[in-house]
Amino acid sequence: LFRSDRDADVNLIKSKKVAVIGYGSQGHAHSLNLKESGVEVQVALRTGSKSQPKVEAAGLTVISLDEAATWADVVMMLAPDTEQPAIYEQYIAPHMGKGKTLMFAHGFNIRYGTIKPPADVDVSMVAPKAPGHRVREIFAEGGGTPSLLAVHQDASGKAKELALSYAYGIGGTRAGVLETTFTEET
Repeated sequence: LFRSDRDADVNLIKSKKVAVIGYGSQGHAHSLNLKESGVEVQVALRTGSKSQPKVEAAGLTVISLDEAATWADVVMMLAPDTEQPAIYEQYIAPHMGKGKTLMFAHGFNIRYGTIKPPADVDVSMVAPKAPGHRVREIFAEGGGTPSLLAVHQDASGKAKELALSYAYGIGGTRAGVLETTFTEET
């Protein structure tokens, strides 16, 4: 199914606190686009990360990995796929519970079972189909990057609506969002 701006309610993501894990290619784009869309967002980094000055220079708030899942309603995993399982187990899993949402921009760790979220958490994906610098540039120009959306687990009954709202917040619905699965995206 194809979705666009008219299908999304940006107020859903605006009503949530979002922690973006990592500030690499996708992390910086998602964080800045969400902030400019009026979303309360913080960037979670390892203590002593070289990215911290960049995050702060961009006007974003840094939060520790320890605090991210406690503070946030939505946790977007944008660290490298190979690092996500360890980050999830050590810092995120202990604080993921009913009412929280775990999100990804790539289906790999859910598809291959290296991250196993609890049953009472929504698990979704919004995957822009461009490198982060282009996602950011196109958004800043008033456009958007086509994105894929998938729901792995819908504990709340509203996982798809929230993921679509997140896609709106990063500009994905401006260009269009296609629904898929974690397996197909991987």
